[in-house]
Amino acid sequence: MMKQTIAIVAALVATVGLVSCQSTHFDKIPQRTGFFQHLQKNPYKQLPVDAYWSEGMTDKEWDQRVTGANAQGIRVRVTPVSLNYLSNPPSSTKDMQQIVELKQYFDKALMKELQKVSNDPKNNFHLVQQGGPGVFTMETAILSVKPVVVNKNAAMKVLGAVAGTYGTVANYVLGKDDDKGSICIGTRFRDPSGRVICESAKYMTGQSSILGYDLKDFQSYAHQRSSIDDWVKVVGESFISKSDASLSMPWFKLNPF
Repeated sequence: MMKQTIAIVAALVATVGLVSCQSTHFDKIPQRTGFFQHLQKNPYKQLPVDAYWSEGMTDKEWDQRVTGANAQGIRVRVTPVSLNYLSNPPSSTKDMQQIVELKQYFDKALMKELQKVSNDPKNNFHLVQQGGPGVFTMETAILSVKPVVVNKNAAMKVLGAVAGTYGTVANYVLGKDDDKGSICIGTRFRDPSGRVICESAKYMTGQSSILGYDLKDFQSYAHQRSSIDDWVKVVGESFISKSDASLSMPWFKLNPF
């Protein structure tokens, strides 16, 4: 029985990984928020984003900064995450307060990750507090956010328990994306003159733990916080990676909290 369960979980994980690698959510990115000057589908398989555009810095110039061949390295000022471009603001004050708290969580997670990368003496990335000569600026915005459908997930849990182990795993790993909520994040990167030289966007849906039970399914914005955690790690990695490096987001989740 246990071997059969492990085999089924393994098969489901393989399926989720395959979908994660091959799918794109460009059509889920809000088109008219005013955040982007250029909104283009990402043409690079090694970048885990749905939209990507850049100009103004060659791969060679970037690589020289990452490796230290350019003594300036990469000096970046990070602005607070913006809610000004949110395409689907909630109607109630209570719901808006939850999104504000999510934005505050995002700010702290992003700064913590980038500060960690900056503090590592092996890296040529430097997080700075103010703009100035040679300083780039990173701007981030939450473009859309949809809460977890808590009541429906609770019902699915009951049905999964009735169906047994296989039903629980199938419901939680392959359940509808919309039930787990979603978040779309946009970023802009400005050169020291203030010109936008890079734009990207990532749309993420909630991922429940493959263990068959996940407390995030019963909290309105817990999956979004988990998605933010994954995203900031990729951002930190991107600032110390050469232009031909392959970056990736997690294919599945184990942590049920």
